[in-house]
Amino acid sequence: MTKIPTFPFEFEILRSKRKTLAIIIKSGELVVKSPKYVSDVDIYDFIRQKQNWIEKHLTEQEVKLTQRLVIADGHEVMFFGKPRRIEVILAKRPKVDITDSRLLIYSRSSEPEELEKHFSRWLKLQASEYMTTQTIKTARALGVEERLKDVAFRKTKTKWGHCCTDGTIQYNWLTMMAPKPVIDYLIAHESSHLIHMNHSQKFWKTVASVCPDYKDLKDWLKTYGHRFWTE
Repeated sequence: MTKIPTFPFEFEILRSKRKTLAIIIKSGELVVKSPKYVSDVDIYDFIRQKQNWIEKHLTEQEVKLTQRLVIADGHEVMFFGKPRRIEVILAKRPKVDITDSRLLIYSRSSEPEELEKHFSRWLKLQASEYMTTQTIKTARALGVEERLKDVAFRKTKTKWGHCCTDGTIQYNWLTMMAPKPVIDYLIAHESSHLIHMNHSQKFWKTVASVCPDYKDLKDWLKTYGHRFWTE
């Protein structure tokens, strides 16, 4: 029987028909994916070789988890990149209002799930109003307005935006918490896919034609985007 070495972190081993070993770290949990034929000893050696990398990324994810969004009275939430203090007001009819410094959530309950539902519905409406208009403007500026079929919204964990081959552009409405230039970068990115359905040099040149600072804005979303999620 193979003795399990001691590591300063927990992990799960998943075997399948895959051909290579891989390490997946998500939400602070470590999974080692392995081909069925690889022995436990070889898997443990693989983990040992990657231990420094694993510990570094687990620490980074632990920090990010503490920065996740909390929709509750007294907490802060971003809108167009500006922090607003959440104020929960018990009321029969739910709604959300915004001031220069506060986000007012009227709700029958102060339970986090209920507040998040109201906030998400409101944020999606804001995204629909702003991002749809801006997408049409950007597509027009690129000369491809006729290729834009529709603008849709979906809360996905893998992408902030997506351009389908039929001309439908889809956005994650959580992006509305980012600063306006970051939102506009995402719109420029997806609108440019109406011309180039890839990430070639020509694609990035197209993005730059309507968003010259795209590199910094792209990095901002990658660095801080985790703060827009509650889970």
